[in-house]
Amino acid sequence: MDNIKIGFLGAGNMAQAIAGGMLASGVVKASQISATARTEEGLKKMRDMGVSGNLDNLKLVSDNNVIVLAVKPHILPSVLELVKSKVTEDKLLISVVNQTTNKEIEDMIGKKVSVMRTLPNTPVLVRSGVVVAYPGTYCSPEQTQLCKSLFEPLGLFSVLPSEDLINVASGLCGSSPAFLYMVIDAMADAGVRMGIPRKVSESLAAKAMEGSAKMVLECPEHPIQLANNVCSPGGSTIEGVYRLNRSGFKGIVMDAVIGSVEKTQGKPMNYNY
Repeated sequence: MDNIKIGFLGAGNMAQAIAGGMLASGVVKASQISATARTEEGLKKMRDMGVSGNLDNLKLVSDNNVIVLAVKPHILPSVLELVKSKVTEDKLLISVVNQTTNKEIEDMIGKKVSVMRTLPNTPVLVRSGVVVAYPGTYCSPEQTQLCKSLFEPLGLFSVLPSEDLINVASGLCGSSPAFLYMVIDAMADAGVRMGIPRKVSESLAAKAMEGSAKMVLECPEHPIQLANNVCSPGGSTIEGVYRLNRSGFKGIVMDAVIGSVEKTQGKPMNYNY
């Protein structure tokens, strides 16, 4: 991977998470990464990681063979209009831009270019993320493999069977860390309510979630069977499960994920419950 040079067009939270995860995993060195932003202040966190940064988008595209598109969707057309003359067939464009298809990017550039649409979530920063992807029309198998090699050390990497499913994954994997943080916070609050110090309670709740997720990934049983295994007849766990079910817990979680997906799909939101 020593011949790979990665340029981030955009240095926001997602770009920082991806770059940080790549550096932590050792898949590339800081000297192989550069980034641009609209202001010097916007580059501060990237530079703190040892990544070089400047405000020259044209130079960034010219100097790198992998370009990560990490700007907001409404900014992307003007950015690509500026740099498209420097985008050549040998470059791989990896897009993390929400609600923007491979074809839309190809059309903005106006020539045959290799685009890989991806959706990472922020836990890639700690190498426990999820990255789903779908290759564009001109993306070769070798370029797909390159994208996999760059992102697989950051967590679970999956090429989806349809680009439309990236919008679904946005709610399932992209938004869900926020929901899970809220669950951890609620569990920690309960621990505090019952006498456990705040920091201890947060750590216990987070570790319980981490271990449960690891069980789901590594054990053959269905998640519900794993839950059943913890429930003794008439015990404390089944009492908690009963209260979750009584409150409509599963429906609430499903509704949150589906709402996030539908928002990504551009469907009108209806808040009449």
